[in-house]
Amino acid sequence: MQSNESNPLSPFNVQSNWLPAPGSDSLQEFFRLVLEELPEEVEYPPCIEDLNKLIEENDVIQYLVDNACKENENIRASHAADGIVAIPRIKDKNTILKAFTKFLTMAPAFINDDLVGLPFSAFVVGIDPTLSGSELFANPMFNEKMSAILKKWNKFLDTEASNVGFRKEGKQWLSKTAKDQYDFPIWKKDSQTLPYWKSWNSFFTRDFENPEKSRPIADPKSNKTIICPNDGSLFRWRRNIKKKDVFWFKDMQYSLADILSSPDPKQQAILDKHDLVNIFDNGYIFQTYLNPYNFHQWWVPVNGKVLFDPLVVPGYFFNKLVLPDFGGATTASLPYLAQVNARGIIVFKTKDYGHICCIPLGMSEVSTITFDKKMKKDQKVHKGQRMGTFNYGGSSFVIIYERLPGKDIIFVNDKGVYYEQDPPLPSGSSSTGGETTNIGSKIGEWVS
Repeated sequence: MQSNESNPLSPFNVQSNWLPAPGSDSLQEFFRLVLEELPEEVEYPPCIEDLNKLIEENDVIQYLVDNACKENENIRASHAADGIVAIPRIKDKNTILKAFTKFLTMAPAFINDDLVGLPFSAFVVGIDPTLSGSELFANPMFNEKMSAILKKWNKFLDTEASNVGFRKEGKQWLSKTAKDQYDFPIWKKDSQTLPYWKSWNSFFTRDFENPEKSRPIADPKSNKTIICPNDGSLFRWRRNIKKKDVFWFKDMQYSLADILSSPDPKQQAILDKHDLVNIFDNGYIFQTYLNPYNFHQWWVPVNGKVLFDPLVVPGYFFNKLVLPDFGGATTASLPYLAQVNARGIIVFKTKDYGHICCIPLGMSEVSTITFDKKMKKDQKVHKGQRMGTFNYGGSSFVIIYERLPGKDIIFVNDKGVYYEQDPPLPSGSSSTGGETTNIGSKIGEWVS
């Protein structure tokens, strides 16, 4: 097995705080709770039954499911991952369907003070790092059924039943460990008494009590100073991005033609009409990833206007490029995910610094992207204005800047420290990597 240090471009176990460390007792306990307590007989809800029928009626998908489960057994029997990662035993289709049914009424929770924020991802890591699993989760028909399942789960996260982690002081999301992670005092609550938030999603999309104090906007009147539209940590930045590249090869290059595309013909027509691939050809890209304790709204990074009504592009779930990627949340595959996963696309036009494209990116089951109603074609916007939110969605954010003649971007923070192109990545469940970024803070500037 390769380590983060020996293979920094394609690390197999990158994490971003959504799941316990792969070899932890907490993750093993999660697998035990899921696998040992599955009932013999289960009445599947409609979305799970639809997936069951697809598997039973499609020979190719049936083969991929069966083979992924066999490959899962091979990984465990080989002991190749012993002491490094935790691989649950997923023996067959019924194990998958029963676990998915159970997850539909589970909110992200803690086990022994370790967050299991992505129950689906923690489980399917037993099959999606395999070759058959990778092909399975890239299958459009299978992906369509997974989308329906995750939408059903997201509806549960909107209900009062999902706030179970906020009902007892000192426990779960109200434990000292959790409160310290997300800085409990600075957030606006639905109520000043337990359970504080009416649902899991209400907590996830929470506002600051005092946004001007918690996240001040750098140089609000000028576009020369570049600000971050989201909380997160820097994954990487690049200049001179190409129209087309082979993102599955070597260093996972970014390909504009793939990022700025959609399988929906109507959406693709809008992207083509505005010639976005050519506008951003040879430009700059800045990609961050979010952890579960981050602020999950995004703010407009410039003063300008909206070029067209924003798009929410459908994409894959649980598909990954780095194999094996045992981190569970597909963080290792971020440049690839920017081109194949569910994502939003919004473009702002400025008078002085060209076009800026913002792409909130869904990852795994965290894939619900919602733009603010004010983000409409030709609408004037300003720095720090609410752009939208991840409603239990999105673990990454991509910003693309147009290349302008006679001007250049340097990525530097408000202390004059330059951002590394490839900063240290997270290697454990409590790590945020080497370069954190706050929404509204300076991440760069235009220079002549």
